[in-house]
Amino acid sequence: MELKTTFTTLGTAGGPVPKLHRAAPSHAITRDERVILIDCGEGAMQQLMRAGIDFRRIHKIILTHHHFDHIGSLFTCLGINMMLQRTQPITIYGPVGTRQIVEGLAMACDVPNAIGFGLKGQSFPHPRDFVQVEEIAPGDSFTIDDIEISCCENTHYRSEAEFGTDGPVSLSLRFDAPDRSIVFTGDTGPCAKVEEFAKGAQLLVGEMMVAEHVIAQLQSKNPHMSAERIALMGKHLREHHLSPEDLGDLAARAGVDHVVAVHIPLDSINSASASEYISRIAQRFSGTITIANDLDQF
Repeated sequence: MELKTTFTTLGTAGGPVPKLHRAAPSHAITRDERVILIDCGEGAMQQLMRAGIDFRRIHKIILTHHHFDHIGSLFTCLGINMMLQRTQPITIYGPVGTRQIVEGLAMACDVPNAIGFGLKGQSFPHPRDFVQVEEIAPGDSFTIDDIEISCCENTHYRSEAEFGTDGPVSLSLRFDAPDRSIVFTGDTGPCAKVEEFAKGAQLLVGEMMVAEHVIAQLQSKNPHMSAERIALMGKHLREHHLSPEDLGDLAARAGVDHVVAVHIPLDSINSASASEYISRIAQRFSGTITIANDLDQF
């Protein structure tokens, strides 16, 4: 029987503010008993359990970039595996800077590791014993089991004209499995390179930002925030993220069959209100459109 490759949206929220009905960004690709965790936002370990995936099955984690909403549960992941005396290796892949983050989290494990359960003679494996880091860059490709994974820089941090220069990098990921190809945009603005990167894929999982609503919420809930800071946030939201129309354009130009919107910035965007955003995407893309919820499977 041919194995099926499944994409599970563990956490579909976007941004640093906690949401009532959506967990922070994290997703899983499963193929038989094998699991690849994509990003590790706050609550990822609990969301895995809710999805019926034992967190102890995680052996590969891929980070798209280092904003806190995408890495908030890394410390939890290291700590609970330490407390449960894990010996099987975990490899964490991510852009330059991943090693520094993981080393800092491993150092933070020194105190709980030394304490253990307070029993004389007891010792825990340390995350340094079972965690490996592989830093990846745009253009890299590598294989996990029978899935080939490719990396492409996107415009979440900088414009395409700045690609190849020094500075932080945000990645989009492509998963070519024997049965299907899946592209995950990560956080990005409009980007011709990502459009080209996604061609030939069947499933596109892409972020969706509704900048006008987020800016209005920022202004109402943060009256102390200066007009200059609000303007800068607006620039970031419009240039470094995808509007529903941008996501539709990306899906259409890439020629995918199905686009799934994640990284939803507001709790008010839910199953009841999804039709508005589906309509906006459908202005540009004629294929299947889904506004994802946590724990959806594709």
